[in-house]
Amino acid sequence: MVLILTAMAIARKINSAGRKLIAAAKKYVGIREKSNNSGWDNTTFENKMKSAGWSNGAEWCNFFVKMLLLEISKGKAKEFFEKNISGSTQQTWKNLQTPSKYHEVLKTPCKGALILYQRVSDPSHGHIEIFVSKGKNGGYYVVSGNSDIGNGSQGVAYKERENGLDGCKILGYIKIKRLK
Repeated sequence: MVLILTAMAIARKINSAGRKLIAAAKKYVGIREKSNNSGWDNTTFENKMKSAGWSNGAEWCNFFVKMLLLEISKGKAKEFFEKNISGSTQQTWKNLQTPSKYHEVLKTPCKGALILYQRVSDPSHGHIEIFVSKGKNGGYYVVSGNSDIGNGSQGVAYKERENGLDGCKILGYIKIKRLK
């Protein structure tokens, strides 16, 4: 009985990290990029992104995830994310291949997991999104920075992916387990 209750408490705690990440990301949905990765229409958001390491002209999907994790984590977890989430999706994927008490690598997504992609035409680049839930017809919902938000604008978007991300393959999924 104690073992079952302990397992349930651990499952709630793990799911809690994913739920917190999704909630933090959704707060920023609709923020628009100025142009060419040069900043945003929201100066508070821009300052938070700079604190996460973003600089003018840098692709920023990974800095968005890093900013969120730094915003919601504490103590040793915050130090872990600061060190291991870089501005590069491909470097972040490499950094997170060894599981820790703060994350694990998955073959299928779960709520709040990071989805890491690699461009087929240029494997040194990719994209990162936060898995929200399964969608219709085998698709899935995500929150994503540096993403198309309509009318030719880039920004933070909540959207359904029906068949993945054009021109990219999924490297895998990172489940955030602990935020402290």
